[in-house]
Amino acid sequence: MILLSEIGFDPASGADELYLLGDYADWGSHSIETIGYVMDLDESPHVHCLIGNHDIMFLQAIEDDKKMAFPDMNWYEANKGYKTWDDYERLADENKKAIYEWLLSLQFSVDITVGDRLYMAAHAYPYFGNRGNLGRIYTKNKAVWNRVRFDEDPFANYHGKKKYNALIIGHTPTSYFRACKLRKIIDEPNTVFFGKKIIAIDCGAKALEYPDIGSEQENARLAALRLEDEKCFYVR
Repeated sequence: MILLSEIGFDPASGADELYLLGDYADWGSHSIETIGYVMDLDESPHVHCLIGNHDIMFLQAIEDDKKMAFPDMNWYEANKGYKTWDDYERLADENKKAIYEWLLSLQFSVDITVGDRLYMAAHAYPYFGNRGNLGRIYTKNKAVWNRVRFDEDPFANYHGKKKYNALIIGHTPTSYFRACKLRKIIDEPNTVFFGKKIIAIDCGAKALEYPDIGSEQENARLAALRLEDEKCFYVR
């Protein structure tokens, strides 16, 4: 909410389009509230929500529960899904159903045109709907899990007619890209990373509530990028 206020986004005005790159579940004490808030935002035609790997893990936990199986421990413990799951369990059945159906409806990628520039937004990697032989390279699994290199052209194996300027992603904290590019750890607040063909905006916000992570927590921020002029906005 603070960041949306900072960038002045009002879904009712129709003046701007907001793209959210996924990972609404886990790693925080208010994940279910966050999901509910984003679901409300998503009712606007000017808000476009993508799915992330943590949302996929949450979906899998729901599916496992339907089969009377316990959620995957990698999600439940290592990715701190226990708080999300505990709060989800307390919801009324109709609210559980609404969250499940909303998560299933989320897109894996979306094209964004700004002036003469064409971007693709995805959680981690391009996804084209597995058209033709692209399916071997650009799969849904890669779209939410793959980690691109800082100098990679993620469209190198795409031979369609569209000419993408860059891929906009979350998923990998930008401290990783900066460290790879500079070949050293940078102990300062995370910033949006601009590569040759990627723009990475995950500034490590998942770590904000976890001081035991150390410098990763200290440098974590939530980021937004305004594509018209590539201005970056940050809040802690």
